[in-house]
Amino acid sequence: MTPRKVLTAFRLDPAMLAGLEAVKDRDGIPIAEQVRRAVQRWLDEKGVSAEAARPARGKRTKRA
Repeated sequence: MTPRKVLTAFRLDPAMLAGLEAVKDRDGIPIAEQVRRAVQRWLDEKGVSAEAARPARGKRTKRA
């Protein structure tokens, strides 16, 4: 089963976003996919696996 993706928001410089839009228009690769690929490559270069970078998930408990 594929793990669910987490919605994440962050800010980009307008020029960087324009570049991502240009790649999307030219190659048809959605911006989110471009960002995922770039982050994965950066983590690989840093020698960190995406699995190791994830925080441990604890059990959810109801708040009193």
